Amino acid sequence: MGHDQNGRADRLNRIKKTSITLVVAGLVTIGLFQNCDGGFHYDPNSGELSSLGAAGAGVGSSDFKLTTFNSSGIVVSEGQSFQGGVEYKVVASGTRIADSVLSWSLSDNTGNCVLKSGTGPETRFVTCDKSGRVSVQVTAIWPDGSTSVLASARTTSELIRDLCGTSDGNRIVFRIPAGTGTMAWNSSSSPVLMFVGQTLRICNDDSANHQLHTDGQPCAHQNAAMSKGQFYDCAIANTTVTGLYDHISGTNAAFYIRTLDGAALYADTTKTSSNQSCASCHNAFATSSKRGSSFTSIKNAISSNRGGMGVYSGRITDDEIRAIAYALNR
Repeated sequence: MGHDQNGRADRLNRIKKTSITLVVAGLVTIGLFQNCDGGFHYDPNSGELSSLGAAGAGVGSSDFKLTTFNSSGIVVSEGQSFQGGVEYKVVASGTRIADSVLSWSLSDNTGNCVLKSGTGPETRFVTCDKSGRVSVQVTAIWPDGSTSVLASARTTSELIRDLCGTSDGNRIVFRIPAGTGTMAWNSSSSPVLMFVGQTLRICNDDSANHQLHTDGQPCAHQNAAMSKGQFYDCAIANTTVTGLYDHISGTNAAFYIRTLDGAALYADTTKTSSNQSCASCHNAFATSSKRGSSFTSIKNAISSNRGGMGVYSGRITDDEIRAIAYALNR
């Protein structure tokens, strides 16, 4: 009797070891071949490994399928890359999903991808920001204990973060165009208009490095080259704009800006037909009674000759009025 019990115990142990070996072998096989087909199903009871069908727009079959969508709800077919910073929706579907327990994971994740929960266990969201690869994997555990594994492998691209921001009243953003290379950053007929006191943010959208050369006017010389995506803040201190060009490429790679000093224009007597200035009626700039005045209010006063402001008519430009208004609102 003792020998029979020992024999049965040995047989059970061999069966368990065989089952474990089959499970491991099945999972290794899944890992090796899941990208060549629509995924695989492993039955621990029979040890059988079966295909879930050829992959089309998604991975898997009608029983169990993995499909990826972009932010517009359009299917992203297998083989298409994940773009940096774009959120993709990955959905597990099929006739048997309701009876399963789903487990999600990311593997081969050199794209610095993040997996986030969705509205239910069958949905996940993926966002990547590095150039590399990622595999989105979902494992379904069925009521009989068998499992099916689906995986969608993708290449990923770098997220180019725009650190420059946008223009506002105090900061004007200029972008060096892509493809500029050693050429001029802009043309003399289209200079960047700046007012003393504003900051000119120069953003490099080009693949080549660039560096602003100045003679210390109207802002400090840029100390280091900037690569794509970087920027330099040029604080406009005066109206001297000679000698601006790309320090790396030389004087042929010119940069054109035009600066106006609102405080100086406020006191300029050459802008009126009566040799007067804003200060003649509204006090010196530092104590002006017109602090906070807008371009529109000044422009309308000149057009309607309110308070004798018609003396500026035809002698001052809209840009000069904007410079005065900017200075009065600093």
